[in-house]
Amino acid sequence: MELSYCFYFLLLCFVAGNDEKENEDEIRRRRLIEQLTKTRTEILDNYELVTRQIATDVFMFRSYRTVSVLMYHVKTDIEEARFTIQSEELHLNNIGSCTPQEVILNIKHGSYPAVNPDGYDFPKNFIHSQSREEIHTIELLSDGKNQTYTIHKPKPGYWFGLVYIKWEDPRGQKVEQQGLVADCHTILYTDLQVKKEEKIEIIDCYNTLTIDYQQLPALYKCMSTDNINPISLNITVVNTASNDSKITLQVQPNSIPSQENYIIYCNFDPRLNNIQRIVFDSSPSSWHYIKVDNIFGNTSNIADCESYYLREYDEPADQSIIDLMRDDKGRFFTFDYGLPTTDLQDATSLVNITSNEIKALRFKVNQFIDIGGTLTIEASLLMSLKYYMGYKRELKKGTLLAFTEDNQFFKAVICMDIGHPSIPLKTGHCKFNDRVKPALFVLNSTDSESIYEKILIPYPDSGNWYLTFRLFCDEVVCPCRTSDNGTKYYVDSPTSETDSSVESSTFSNITREGETDCNATVVLSISSTSCLNGRCSNHGNCGLNTFGGMVMSYCSCSAGYGSWDCSDDSRMDSKVYMLVSLLLLTLSNFLFMFSIYVACIRYYYTEAMMYAFTMVFSTFYHACDAPAQVALCIIRGNILQFGDFYCGLMSFWVTLLAMSIIGDKLRSTFQLTGAILIALLTTWNMHSFVAFLLPVAIGVTILLASWYTDYNKTHCMRYPKTYYSRHLPFGIVLVSIGLVCYAFLQTEQNYKIVHSIWHMIIAISVAFLLPDVKRVDMNPFVPSSGYCWRPICNMFRRTTNQ
Repeated sequence: MELSYCFYFLLLCFVAGNDEKENEDEIRRRRLIEQLTKTRTEILDNYELVTRQIATDVFMFRSYRTVSVLMYHVKTDIEEARFTIQSEELHLNNIGSCTPQEVILNIKHGSYPAVNPDGYDFPKNFIHSQSREEIHTIELLSDGKNQTYTIHKPKPGYWFGLVYIKWEDPRGQKVEQQGLVADCHTILYTDLQVKKEEKIEIIDCYNTLTIDYQQLPALYKCMSTDNINPISLNITVVNTASNDSKITLQVQPNSIPSQENYIIYCNFDPRLNNIQRIVFDSSPSSWHYIKVDNIFGNTSNIADCESYYLREYDEPADQSIIDLMRDDKGRFFTFDYGLPTTDLQDATSLVNITSNEIKALRFKVNQFIDIGGTLTIEASLLMSLKYYMGYKRELKKGTLLAFTEDNQFFKAVICMDIGHPSIPLKTGHCKFNDRVKPALFVLNSTDSESIYEKILIPYPDSGNWYLTFRLFCDEVVCPCRTSDNGTKYYVDSPTSETDSSVESSTFSNITREGETDCNATVVLSISSTSCLNGRCSNHGNCGLNTFGGMVMSYCSCSAGYGSWDCSDDSRMDSKVYMLVSLLLLTLSNFLFMFSIYVACIRYYYTEAMMYAFTMVFSTFYHACDAPAQVALCIIRGNILQFGDFYCGLMSFWVTLLAMSIIGDKLRSTFQLTGAILIALLTTWNMHSFVAFLLPVAIGVTILLASWYTDYNKTHCMRYPKTYYSRHLPFGIVLVSIGLVCYAFLQTEQNYKIVHSIWHMIIAISVAFLLPDVKRVDMNPFVPSSGYCWRPICNMFRRTTNQ
């Protein structure tokens, strides 16, 4: 009983010491956080500190599940936004030292930045990142040094940041055991201070603007009405002199114009004409900033303001905006937009368009509640019945007959913009004043591959979205050759020459002129879901990451798959390799059969049962933990994992007790007490080195104490000399090698080999550590004569007290 009291005293000391260590860690953490929070950012003159975020946790990027989200609010009329970033390593134990990590912060206006730090390509239909708001990337080390980043003329509204430790290929990372290496944690401090432009004059966009030349530079802003009609801005310049220079004029909606961001940038000479009229397309219901300044030197690279009055492109007279109906589905990021309808089953819209109109459809993506999913836009031309019945068009060396009922050629150009509509051009581009970009969709009636288009937009920006439709008839490619006495005609690509290999007899002498009036119907679908259509292909789970009230959906990939939707298998191991790895991790456990055999022939039945459970749980846990292509789970993986760790620790515990020189009653007491303690430790943290070290340390203490006590009483060694000279040293060497492999040599790449070696070494070492003291003068690896039936008989023999 004295030894039992010693055991409980050691346990009490450890618990008290562990609590004291946790208190020290907490004090150290608070001290470091306090040191970080005392960082005083230098506030520049005329700047205002508007946001500060202290001690944001930063983790290694594995998916969007491991990123931390930051949010900054930028007010209107801001000249500069200045971010201060500082990252620090918290060292939470006294082991080793912390190495500064490479921290990356991505900042974007309107929504979460859609990035792929792990190097996977975005899926095929994802919108190109250059078509969206710019993502600002800041890289720094977690060494406690400040770094600043400035954004000039930022857009007002909410800016979102993603922060994470730079991605590293997990296959090359070392598997570290808790308690053996430095416990480091990366945190981030950020703040935002802004400089507001005070000298802004509010004017009326639709009245004459009078500018005093002597007061230049000047900045104005005005509010547009809720329509897509161009703004005609009349400017009158006063107080000019003969030696004055030209004037430049910049216009930008929602933010102050800069050298990179503007919708109008032109110049004119007020000495020649002090009255100037500029016509430009506007963003509905938005503030427009107008910057006027004088300029000296060569202005040949700047447009003449006169050109904006002449309007460089033709516009149909009929322009309209239609607000779409929102159809909520009652789940995160799940909604549709379509033309108002009473159909409860489908929000697909049939958009009728003609060649003499521009039709804009508008829908709104709300802040916070809509930006965490994926927006899907699909559009298709509604073709003739022959097309859907599979009729083939006539094909003559690259010339294609149209699918439409009247054998017409037309194409629908669809533009997509946030905050304003664009003007679709017949070249397949979209024009908004000085900005020209490729259209979202160009649907051709003669090309079966471009009749239907689809685009996916991850984390869509908040604001009003515009889809602008314009139809172009076959006048863009005709006059066209005809056949069958002029009843059919063919159209060629506008950029290709007529194929000279086509026999001229195929066509008639009648040519058909292109038509200027036509109409078509576009089938449109706008929908939003979590992840991609609410799922992640067949190789991952769609989850939600919540951070400070903000929610985003993400795909958690399995079985070696990657990419945004877990569809990329480029880094996945071959099935043969996965199967070989599985066999290594599972079959290596069968060496415990040798341990079970040795324990049984030496009459250690409790220990043999423990080794058997260890073998079973470890085998089925690794079979279940394998990639999904080869995995086999008989029950839930977390149950098998608990059984693997628990039985492994119990095997060490019962082996050390078997090596101890104590009575059977005391050994049974220790076995039961250890079973409870190890169960608690495994439930607390099965990956912690403390959970392994504590039972082993107590077991070794009991072992050495019992050996010392027994030697003092008998003055001789209890076990045979061969045990001390050969078996015990060999077993200790094997266990030491196994522990080194387990604690220091494992990486994600070699895990299946090193961990299999750990299984085999531990299984073999047990056979050398168990002392053969219940038999006399026997080979420790050979059973006694008559052993095969004697243990079974002894099980049913009732013992009597003499």
